[in-house]
Amino acid sequence: MGNATRDLRKVERIFTILNLLRERDTVTASELAEYCGTTQRTIYRDMKLLEKVGVHYVTEGKSGYRLISGPVIPHRKLTQQEWMALTVYPLVTNDFLHNGHPVHDAYRSGFEKLKGLTRDSTTTQLLAMSEELGDRIRLHDQVGQKDTNHVMPLLFQAMIENRAVEIEYYAIYRDATAKRVIYPYYIIPRNGHLYVLAYCTMREDFRTFRLNRFLAVVLQDETFEIDPTFNVDEYLAKRWTIFADDAEETTFVVRFHKEVARYVDEYIFYTETKIKKEKDGSILLQATVKSRKEFLRWIRGFGLNAEVLEPVEVRETLHAEYRQLMERYQFADRGAKEGTA
Repeated sequence: MGNATRDLRKVERIFTILNLLRERDTVTASELAEYCGTTQRTIYRDMKLLEKVGVHYVTEGKSGYRLISGPVIPHRKLTQQEWMALTVYPLVTNDFLHNGHPVHDAYRSGFEKLKGLTRDSTTTQLLAMSEELGDRIRLHDQVGQKDTNHVMPLLFQAMIENRAVEIEYYAIYRDATAKRVIYPYYIIPRNGHLYVLAYCTMREDFRTFRLNRFLAVVLQDETFEIDPTFNVDEYLAKRWTIFADDAEETTFVVRFHKEVARYVDEYIFYTETKIKKEKDGSILLQATVKSRKEFLRWIRGFGLNAEVLEPVEVRETLHAEYRQLMERYQFADRGAKEGTA
């Protein structure tokens, strides 16, 4: 666990203790430890720290601590950049947020100010902002630094301020570069890459862009409002990874042999799947997706340990594909033997 993460957890714990002291007449160290998910020894240290910063309390035997007066609060407001940094700092790599980097500096200054925040109107607004930003930046995977180091700060700023960005984007399927203006809604990790889910003003529809194909990002003066009818979970449904290229859904049933069954069983799926364990140690997986290419690309990675049972036409297509592959390798073997003869 990094120092930044430990510091944030400590700050969160201190605020939790203060809130419990305000809300209850008395609270014991064991109750605080259980509520904060830590040890009583840690709570004792936290209480001493609170006393040093001006929190006055008394200990009433078995009843525990009783708050007398809270700390004196300095009037230091967080900037948007500081709150953005505090929100996303633990979610990105430490190499990216090195000393001297603007986001790192904003994190440090914002963290100092955090010590003085309480439940005033400013804090309420910041907490609401944190909840919204935390929902819109869906970082659940570890991702490569190359995807983030030159565009992430501007994207974060655009999402906080609801501002449009002009992107220079490399479209790999067309092998061409183009400029577009987008409204960034979400940042979503998939299989080691970050994707930006945004409204594209040129297409007048929502599109998904892979972040490491952003060649340039320019923040625009234009602002936008989040479409209240847009549901990100519905948008991402039936996507095996991130794309939905097919007009119709396809329901797959795949048997995974016992050699790989336990790995598939622990796999984190991005869409709803059903898994049934068989007596011989194999498993049956059923999934309904709108991208055959993505799903079959994943299946092919298991080689002979994965067998598509349904749909029948896909099974037949794979059968023909593997026969062609076998013939290719047989031809290669014959050529190698003839060359050494």
